[in-house]
Amino acid sequence: MRLFSMLCAGFISLGLLGSPAQSAEFSDSQKTEIEKIVVDYLLENPDLMRKVFGILQKQDEERAMAAQHAQAQKAKLTLTEKKDLIFNAKGDAVVGNAEGDVTMVEFLDYNCGFCKRAFANMLELMEKDKKLRIVIKEWPVLGPPSMEAGLVAVAVQKTDPSKYWDFHKGMMTLRGLANKESALRVAEKVGLDRTKLEKLVDDPATLDPIKASYALAEELGLTGTPAYVIGEELIPGAVDTSVLRDKIKLARDCGSTSC
Repeated sequence: MRLFSMLCAGFISLGLLGSPAQSAEFSDSQKTEIEKIVVDYLLENPDLMRKVFGILQKQDEERAMAAQHAQAQKAKLTLTEKKDLIFNAKGDAVVGNAEGDVTMVEFLDYNCGFCKRAFANMLELMEKDKKLRIVIKEWPVLGPPSMEAGLVAVAVQKTDPSKYWDFHKGMMTLRGLANKESALRVAEKVGLDRTKLEKLVDDPATLDPIKASYALAEELGLTGTPAYVIGEELIPGAVDTSVLRDKIKLARDCGSTSC
């Protein structure tokens, strides 16, 4: 009866049918018969059909815009209320200048092609901006292999934070699938003990930073990786280095990403 509901909505908007409550009073058999009559009529009158579906399309667009606005407001509130969890959460890796004057947060997945391409942006920013602090949010959204790699990354951070950056570089330049085994191999290459890491991967507490990333991502309305937070602004998706650089400059000069 989806079609019946859509047609009713269109005809109500045109003033050709009573209220939604009145249309709901029809039985299923009556609705089927009415639907057939209406469809036949619309096929015989294509201009009216276009008008009805134009109204329905406009209503869908208005609902989508309203939902986007509501999500944007929710994200803005989250950026304010969860500021400490976003920028200073326990368990998150910090690279660049740990005492930097501006922080950029990145949500990433080691199997995300866009994240790997964006890694060059991070290297450029770190090279040219020695006051930039970068927080890595492990957010493995691309299936079980990504979750395995993310858990190894958290284990590396727990074991020896000084080795995390070398591990991270190894993972972001890794060819092939990122999973537990490939992540452990990268960790061994940077001098970490595989057995110790495996024990941490199996520890339920190692999942906590990832669970926190998921919770924040949901509140922020994120739909994929990479995603960035600079100051009070959310920047979803892969963007050019110049965009991130400009936002960082504004945050540094104005205390906000808008002056």
